[in-house]
Amino acid sequence: MSKLNPLNYMPATLSQSRDSRQTIHLPTERETSSIPRGDTEANWEYPSPQQMYNAMLRKGYDATPEDAVESMVAVHNFLNEGAWAEIVDWERRFSRGLGFGWQACRKGEEGWIEDADRIASPRDVAAPKLLRFQGRPKEMTPKARILDFMGRMYPAKF
Repeated sequence: MSKLNPLNYMPATLSQSRDSRQTIHLPTERETSSIPRGDTEANWEYPSPQQMYNAMLRKGYDATPEDAVESMVAVHNFLNEGAWAEIVDWERRFSRGLGFGWQACRKGEEGWIEDADRIASPRDVAAPKLLRFQGRPKEMTPKARILDFMGRMYPAKF
């Protein structure tokens, strides 16, 4: 097994090779994301469908339909781009402090949209960059912990 890249916790060299059990061809082209890397001036790259399929096999998900992998990669990329847009918006609101962020949010989402340029100009805030990815699939988020607790306390409602 190759060493893991500390920036994304993935093998340093991701295989683009076709698996021996594979029956259809999967593209090996990677798409560049809009997410800037923290270690270079480049943007992060999304995995190719072949790399995604190989990773799923490596993790034991061998019942994955090969013809669904391209759609899975498209959804993966779409969700990452949406999450990054939320992070950029959050940084724009709160990068100048909680008091400033509260002022920006006190009118609700519609008020923020109306006043965004006046309250927090994009040129006033350094654009965030993503230094590393770190998946923690076995760790519950605070929200998941709360919902788990509420589900145990009030199973009929949650």
